Amino acid sequence: MYTPRKKVLWFAVVSRIAIFILQVIFNALTPDHHADAFKRPSDPTEKVSPWDRVAYFSLDGLTRWDGEYFLHVARYGYTYENTLAFYPLYPGMIRVVGVVLLKVFSPALNIPSALMLAAALINLTCFAKSAIILYDLTESVFEDNITAYKAAILYCINPAGIFFTAVYSEAMFAYFTFHTMLGSVRRTATIYFPLALSTLVRSNGIVNVGFPVYFGLKNLCSSTPLRKRNILSTVRHILKPMTLNDYFAALSTLIISMSPFLLLQIYNYAKFCGPADASLPAHILRYAAENDLVLSGNAAWCNASVPLAYSYVQRRYWNVGFLRYYRFKQMPNFILAFPVLLIMLHCVKEFLHEHKDELYSLGLFDGKAKGAVKKYPLNMFVFVAHGLFLTISCLFFVHIQVSTRLLASASPLIYWYCALIMSHKGVDSQYEIGENMRSKWKVFFLSQERYTLQDKLVLSYFIGYTIVGCFMFSNFLPWT
Repeated sequence: MYTPRKKVLWFAVVSRIAIFILQVIFNALTPDHHADAFKRPSDPTEKVSPWDRVAYFSLDGLTRWDGEYFLHVARYGYTYENTLAFYPLYPGMIRVVGVVLLKVFSPALNIPSALMLAAALINLTCFAKSAIILYDLTESVFEDNITAYKAAILYCINPAGIFFTAVYSEAMFAYFTFHTMLGSVRRTATIYFPLALSTLVRSNGIVNVGFPVYFGLKNLCSSTPLRKRNILSTVRHILKPMTLNDYFAALSTLIISMSPFLLLQIYNYAKFCGPADASLPAHILRYAAENDLVLSGNAAWCNASVPLAYSYVQRRYWNVGFLRYYRFKQMPNFILAFPVLLIMLHCVKEFLHEHKDELYSLGLFDGKAKGAVKKYPLNMFVFVAHGLFLTISCLFFVHIQVSTRLLASASPLIYWYCALIMSHKGVDSQYEIGENMRSKWKVFFLSQERYTLQDKLVLSYFIGYTIVGCFMFSNFLPWT
């Protein structure tokens, strides 16, 4: 018999194994598409053992698109200007784990094989942990273990599933983001640690700072007398008792959380705006010359009034910017992103409609006093605001097809909404039927006798995108 948390953990592992097997099969059966994309330069002197060939065969389908950049950065660091779009914590961890694997399995594995294996192990660990944390987060917000269980199970089959297994930072970012959210809800003293790390995984990690700030304010507001609960009186009530130590604690938490992001900008400037790196291998220099890539010492953004590499690189190499993706030829990508954007906007709409009388307080006050049972708890306010911000960013600024994996790794709203609309076959309000409780892989949506239209739509979207994504991604075809 498995508890909900333990069953979520096992299903998270089983789902990763299923995706791994799918990508191996698809990659073996179908020739790779010759994409006009970055491919990490290989060392011509590298020796390849039989075990390396096994690793290449098994893991090569997970290294496409951005995976090529991450593996390159993990081995050689930031050699080319366009690699600065990929934040350092994930490739840094790949390098660390890869070095350990090399010491353990050398000479059976060479460096590329060790790095690919390291990335797979990191993603498996981060994904399993993020699934458990999402369960705990949902249970804390909804105070309901059935909704928590369903949301976490849906996360395990989410439509961006291939990116949580491939050499991408989605699994790690989801882990630190959900960790930050849960720590903020529970008012954990060390919340700045996962928050700071999330800013080193993806650029949108910086918006996670809103969670501890919001729940800190909510905690202060909880002591406001009921008769004084309006915005002005609340502000006075919050500020009046705060001592100098309180202000210092809040400021120090903010500085600690944001310092890694600021240090990264300093590193980028020092790396590319100083003298050229003369220690680069010949094949790295040759690849730069053949593909017109900018090396250190030649970056144009160094002379800007605010020399930030990330925005410049995104604009120059990927044409990222306000409405830049609104072209008729991108219509298929808008169609690909439509389901996740619809889910996010519909969830936001339902929440705002359900709590329209309480929005003036920004969700800072407990709404249980009215006694009404609602679909969405008022505690969701900050998650809805965060999800809406990311959705608007996806709609107007980023490559629209990226919306699926960006939102799937950064917001729990997708899983909460779908968990609430899906039917559930339980017994006496249990999270699963008895037979499923004794299985590591049988879950509620696999044992239903009847499926509602909403069940069919959600499962078709989640599972369909997962399978098609494995095929497309592993063969270097464009996907989300």
